[in-house]
Parts: sequence; C-alpha cells; structure tokens
Amino acid sequence: MNSKIVTNLAHPRVPHRRGINRRAFLRAGGVAIALPFLEGLPSRSAWAADSPPVFSLYIVAACGVVGDRFFPDKTGPLTTDGLAAMTDKATHVLAPHAPNLLFIRGINFPMRGPTNCGHAQGLCQALTARPAQGGGKTASSTGVSADVVVAQLVNEGGADPLTLYAGNLRNGYIAERISFKGGGAGQVRSADDNPYTLYSKLVGLTSSGGGGRPLAEELLSSRKSVNDFVREELNSLMRMSALSSADKQRLQQHFDSIRDAEVTMGQMGSACSQAGLATSELEALERGFAFKTDGMIEDVAKLHLELVALAFACNFNRVATLQHGDGTDQTKYAVPANEGLRWPFHHLSHRVQSDAASGSNPTAEQAHAEIDVLRMQTLLHGLDHFKARDLFDKSIILWTNHVADGPSHSFRNVPTIIAGSGGGYLKQGEYIDAGNVTNNRLFNGLIAAAVRDKTEWTENFGEGEGSGPIDGMLA
Repeated sequence: MNSKIVTNLAHPRVPHRRGINRRAFLRAGGVAIALPFLEGLPSRSAWAADSPPVFSLYIVAACGVVGDRFFPDKTGPLTTDGLAAMTDKATHVLAPHAPNLLFIRGINFPMRGPTNCGHAQGLCQALTARPAQGGGKTASSTGVSADVVVAQLVNEGGADPLTLYAGNLRNGYIAERISFKGGGAGQVRSADDNPYTLYSKLVGLTSSGGGGRPLAEELLSSRKSVNDFVREELNSLMRMSALSSADKQRLQQHFDSIRDAEVTMGQMGSACSQAGLATSELEALERGFAFKTDGMIEDVAKLHLELVALAFACNFNRVATLQHGDGTDQTKYAVPANEGLRWPFHHLSHRVQSDAASGSNPTAEQAHAEIDVLRMQTLLHGLDHFKARDLFDKSIILWTNHVADGPSHSFRNVPTIIAGSGGGYLKQGEYIDAGNVTNNRLFNGLIAAAVRDKTEWTENFGEGEGSGPIDGMLA
C-alpha cells in the first residue's frame, strides 16, 4: 500500500459525512432505544429524508462451497421464479430476493494459491484484497480491510465498524481474521461473538453514564423486555398524527424485532446456563455464553444479522463485518447426509477425516452441499430483516467465502453475492462474470457505492490486476 493512501486512511477527507442524530431515541431511566427512520417526524428519525446513508455489511463464510451446486449454470438475469426453480442449486433459497441480488463469478484473491494454510490466508485476503503473510494461527494481512476504510469515511468521527463472529471464537484454531487496521502489516481487529454485546449497546445498557450495569441487572432480575421500560413513550409516539400508517408499521416492526432478539438470546442463555445455578437466561448471555458445535452457529449468525439490521436502521453504525465460521470449522451439522458420518464441517469440506489431506468421499460432498443450503437460509433470514426495514436500497450486503471450495482451498473463482443496490449504485437482479479479476476491483466498486465520492480507494484499493470497479457491477 502506498504511503499516500495510508495517510488518507488516518485522516480521511469526507465533506459529505453525516452526523448521527442524537435526538433519535426513546428514553426511560437508563434505557435509550434508538428509533428507525420516520418520514412523518424527521426530527425524531435516525437520518434525514433528503440524505439517506449507505450501509455496508461484509460477511465472510468458511470452508468453501460445492461449486457446481451453488450458483446457476449460466449468467444472465435473476428472477424470483427462475431462481426458485433451480432447486439443485444452494442459492435457490434466496429466490424471494432475486430482484435485489447480484451474483458474480470469476473473482480471485491476489495469492495464486495457498502456500501454508489456505483457510487462514483466504480469510486475510477476503476483505483486504491483498496477499496474506504467514499461515495458520499466525496468518495476517498485509494491509487494511475494506470495512475499516469505509467506516472511517462514513461513520461519525470515523468510528470503527461493528465486527462480529459466529463460531467457536474462544477455542477455534483460526478465529478473527477478516477485519484489519491499516499501516504496514494489517493489525487484526477483535470480534464480538456474543450477540448480547451489540444488543446491550443498542438499548443503552452499556452507556457511559454509569447506569449500564445496574439497569442490566434490573432487566435481568425482572425478566422484562427493554420495550417495557419505554412503553409509555412508545404509545405516546404511536398516537402522534404526524405518523403515517407506514411509519407506525415501521415502529411496531422495530420494537417487535427487539423483543424477538431478546427471546432468541433467552433461548441461547437457557442452553448455556450451568445446571443448578439460579440465573436468568439473559444473564447467561450477559456474562458470556458457551458456544456449542452442534449447529448453534447458524442461530448465532442469524441473531447477529438481525441486530446489524437494527443497528443500521437506527444509524448506530454504518459498517459491519461478520465472520461466519472458524477457519477450520468443527461444527457437526445435523444434515441428512452427515447422519452416518458425523464429521465436523471442516472434514466434510476436505471430503476426508483430516484437517490437512483431501479426499473424494461423495457422502461428504453431499453433506457439504446441504450445509451450503443451510447457510443460504441463514443469509435469507438476514436479508428478510433488511427488507422489512426498507434497507435494501440503502445497503450493500456482501457474502463471500475464504476459499472457493474445500478440497482444493482454491483462491480462484471465490463465490460472491451482493444484496442491495447501495442507493441505486449497483446492478441488481443479475448473474455476471467478472472475467477472472482480483477482488481489489470488487472493493473498488463497493467502496465507491458506500462513500459516493471518488477517492484513492475507489481506484486503488488492495492489490491486483487492473483498477476501478468490475465491468458490469454498476447500475
């Protein structure tokens, strides 16, 4: 990375940056629940009607996909009926959102192939578009990741992006490896694996005013929803004549999603509570949760996605990442083809019971294809929440993987899905061929869509062949 670009990252020039509206809350006691955009009350909204922000979510999954059973066989338009009919492809699950999707093939990472551990090196390249250094537990990036660049350009005060993790963060072999600070060799940024962390920030339970812990204890001991604390304020707001029926529906959906997230966390807390302890379910999560490798990963990922949609709707942060799986994922998925094998996902992806060798077990391949479907269902869950909050036209949701497929650990033709138009900037409803370009060109386009200003990053992010966005990805 040249010194000019490093300097710009440390001191970005963002004449269009919008401050986060500090009035956009319902408050009661120590609870401060941010509000979504309300057309009828722009002064109480998360952003102004004439300056909607662009939000960016980058998801990096683990262990590759079964290539010939993932995307459609041919490029071209994506339609709801057409994609739904492709039941032999994992992405058919996303058919309800086909008009808002862009599938891209022919994207490669800068490294030609793994030189040590493909899982670790792939993670380090997925959002940096730069070669990795080292391998395994010591692997690192050689530069900054796109989420950090965009966050410094669009967040108030250049605040750091949200960095989330679904997987065995505490005991995984290769944990956080997708979000990196800049300046020489990239410095990896730590991720939150417990959804309660983001939830508590969104409802004011970790406020700097010192009331966070007592309020959290009151919430846990009473088994109330945070909605109960602001019920009077919410009812008063709902009665205001300035609110349209769409505004009221948006508010109701907003608070319903908070309640649903609490219910999900409560269920997780119940599963994580130690026998014999008189603790509430949420307290189990508030103090940390025990991750289980029995498929719990998908529930955690779904909850993270719900909370990111909530955070974006409230303008709490405009950028987030989610690493979906450990580099050598040990989750034992209960899919039909794995009932007899009972192999962890990493072994299924290798098609042999090994963390190093590769095989050709056809049952393992079938199980991997079934897991691809599960992971697309998790993505669908997140997209449904973005759609319900009217965020699609204001968002860029990237789903990619750290390798193209499990057996080869290839960095060529890495699967890439984009949902949302980024404010009308990106093409939608299409499957295109990028033509074997490095992923720096993908991020040139995504950064341009997110910041809406031409900067060094929109032409010269990362390292690879060519500059500027991928041909055909812009609207």
